[in-house]
Amino acid sequence: MAEEEKRKVVHAEPTKDFFIRMITRDITLQDCIFDLLDNCLDGAGREIKLKQLEPPEEKRYLGYRAKIILEPERFEIVDNCGGITLTDAVEYAFHFGRRTDAPSDANHSIGLYGIGMKRAVFKIGKKIIVESHADESFLVHIDVDVWAKDPKDWDFGLEELPKREERGTTIRITALNEGIAEEFRQAVFKNNLIKHIARDYSFFLQKGFAATIGDQQVQPFLFCLRESQDFKPIKIQYQDDTGVDVEILAGLAGLPPDDISPEVKLDKLEYSGWFVLCNDRVVIAGDKTDRTVWGEGVFPGWHPQYNSFMGIVSFRSNDPVKLPWITTKRDIDQTSPLYRRAVAKMKDATREYLDYTNERKEDLEKAKKLEQAANLKPLRQIALNEKMGLPRFTAGPKIKRTTISYEQPVEKVARAKHAFGNIAMSNKAIGKETFDYYFKNEVDE
Repeated sequence: MAEEEKRKVVHAEPTKDFFIRMITRDITLQDCIFDLLDNCLDGAGREIKLKQLEPPEEKRYLGYRAKIILEPERFEIVDNCGGITLTDAVEYAFHFGRRTDAPSDANHSIGLYGIGMKRAVFKIGKKIIVESHADESFLVHIDVDVWAKDPKDWDFGLEELPKREERGTTIRITALNEGIAEEFRQAVFKNNLIKHIARDYSFFLQKGFAATIGDQQVQPFLFCLRESQDFKPIKIQYQDDTGVDVEILAGLAGLPPDDISPEVKLDKLEYSGWFVLCNDRVVIAGDKTDRTVWGEGVFPGWHPQYNSFMGIVSFRSNDPVKLPWITTKRDIDQTSPLYRRAVAKMKDATREYLDYTNERKEDLEKAKKLEQAANLKPLRQIALNEKMGLPRFTAGPKIKRTTISYEQPVEKVARAKHAFGNIAMSNKAIGKETFDYYFKNEVDE
């Protein structure tokens, strides 16, 4: 009877094909590459910790580098960030998911659930080589099609190599998956990758880490806010109940637009809004939705009038699981109590700026002069300041206004814009210019 009961089980183990498809389907190719870059940075952090080094924070990653090669036939990422020890390779690094007994990682690590490398390489291609040099050297070769045929064996073969002096890891992938080779052929993919590494890894690059795409070294995007006697960004720091350190900065970053009609397309608009960072890694960039503050509850939604605003909220912890990000590191868990508490403070900071964008209309010429006089200042140079400093404008006598709206042939409107010397001006602007011209020449004395 006992033997009969033993046989009555429901088999629930996943198939490898299903597993591969599920872990790779909801992450972009770019974010997979970022997962591999995260591993490089965590490796550098472990190496610094292992050597008991205490470099100045502004030079923390100086000397560490990662080179990414994108070709239609192969993908490769090569780093000098300490490599993977043989013990970690056998017991942890290739495990699907982070084991509870895994050793502690680098301080303020950006690795999260122990799935990034596997998910990335499976997304990119079918023939994978991981070569690593630490205290020992080894090579792991994965042929995905062959590996997937055996439903029971989830292990990968490992080959020990002669030890090499420089410590680091190389991941080389060939037999690229459908669509990947075509992406690597496109200059737009490479250019976007460079732009987003410059933005999302800015604070690592500023601390000396070198990221290269092909032969092009990525230069960091410099997050700055404007500061002067009249403009003082808000900068607050506190430790949350969870032990996570939080920093919030916000203020004037660009120059507010003269024309806020929907037709206007502003350069660098993607750098307006709120940025959310976890352990210095940008998770949400230039947000203008209710993922941060905009349009959440009774709070105002984003409007082109706010295009010069930038806010940055940064969460830091030695335990990355405490941070409010999700597995792709491209979004935030909006239900996290830690994040909700920060959002309340972010709203307070944002509201001050929104009030200013309305007040400045009382004296636009003066406002513009003050804004242009404010200098851009890197975030690390901004002093703590609990309240945003902004100029105030007293409301003058109200002038009763009305709206004029009329239609004209597109060709005639285009010719009028050309005559004004600006074919990119909005229809609203051309309407105002033509009215002002008529009034000045036909009505004013």
